[in-house]
Amino acid sequence: MVRWVHPAERDWSACEKCHLAIEADDREALLDRASLIPVPRTVPDRYAPQFLERARRLHFEFWETRSGAPRRT
Repeated sequence: MVRWVHPAERDWSACEKCHLAIEADDREALLDRASLIPVPRTVPDRYAPQFLERARRLHFEFWETRSGAPRRT
């Protein structure tokens, strides 16, 4: 459940556990949590690795453009 908004180039929503990983600058923990999100059943299994790679790129973008303090929703 979204509890926090972290400003960056675009705002990022975060649950409590993701927020704690962000605040701790634990990039691996945050990416690990994102990798637990199931790939939609409509996507063939062979594309699952591309989803993880896209998540890595999005997370890199977040860390590079992060700005300001998070706010509670």
